[in-house]
Amino acid sequence: MIAYFHVEETVVRAPAPQCYDLVAAVRRHGEWWLAHSAALGPEGVLRVGSRFSLESSGLRWVAEVARLDPYRRVSLHCVDGDLRGPLCWEFEPQRDGTRVRYVHRGVAASSAAAERLLAGDGFRRHAEAIHAEAFAGMRRSLETPAADISGGDLFAAMHSQRAVRRFRTEPISDAILREILAAAVRAPSARNSQPWVFVAVRDAALKTAVRDHYRAAWRQAQAFTAQVDADADIKHRPDYAGMMRGVDRLAEHLDQAPLLMLCGLDTSLLGPMADAQGNIRAPQSAYASIFPAVQNLMLAARGLGIGSTLTTVFQAAEGDLRRLVNLPDHIHIAALVPLGYPHRPFRVTARRPVDEIAFLDRWGTKLPA
Repeated sequence: MIAYFHVEETVVRAPAPQCYDLVAAVRRHGEWWLAHSAALGPEGVLRVGSRFSLESSGLRWVAEVARLDPYRRVSLHCVDGDLRGPLCWEFEPQRDGTRVRYVHRGVAASSAAAERLLAGDGFRRHAEAIHAEAFAGMRRSLETPAADISGGDLFAAMHSQRAVRRFRTEPISDAILREILAAAVRAPSARNSQPWVFVAVRDAALKTAVRDHYRAAWRQAQAFTAQVDADADIKHRPDYAGMMRGVDRLAEHLDQAPLLMLCGLDTSLLGPMADAQGNIRAPQSAYASIFPAVQNLMLAARGLGIGSTLTTVFQAAEGDLRRLVNLPDHIHIAALVPLGYPHRPFRVTARRPVDEIAFLDRWGTKLPA
């Protein structure tokens, strides 16, 4: 059995902590790395002992995190599958960024297929792929001005999630789309009915058609708001004008989001919560069976560096949207969620303090300090 000792390196114009965090955010590997990667546990960020599977060039193996030296090194060990042995990512700060190394420290083939692939010039082709795909993907992810790789931790995602209405043009990969939807469908639902349906609209012509219907519905909502002064209670707030400009811009440029997610509620699965015609009779229970999945979707997206916003403005045009994507009548579109990498970085959001909105046992009784 031949063990390979080999180093590939590049310079990424980004600080070492960002390079380290991108590698540690295991659920983002599919966005930039050549190998198809999947976490073998609930973690969004690598921890010592956590495992993930990888697939590349017809080989499959499982890597386990052996050691983490924050911002300096991620040490891995291939423990199962076609490859065995240690490898690591190293990050060395430079004046112009970070020198990133991908190091094989004695990786060996543990199957005939791996031996055939790595024999001869197979390892050279693998090294070329590291540069062409992994390193190039890392630079693409980190050298964009608005790059943001925080949020792999659940609480980091929650504390920095915001309504994103302006997106960069980078597409959302198939692997990332599947990760987001896999998290969405883990949500609870009444009677465990799991009545959710998701249509991911990526086609440019379809997105333009969705935009047109959405914009018409928004103009109708604007006219109604102005007529009855519906925002009288909030329009004095300092953030109101900027928020409305963002909402209006989204309506005008909705098709520029890389992906539009239509989140549907299958009324045929709601039992007594809907009648035979699909009319919802118990809206609280029915929507409690779809909106947790929508929130899961948005949090998963945030954890992968993707922004979103939940909108229901389209309701006046729901029938048109349903026909556009061939949804049957018993599927009610509960939300439209545009998804894309945000135009500006995430940051911790400002919200009302917990002590203003939460009490212990009875209204007015403060929570313990």
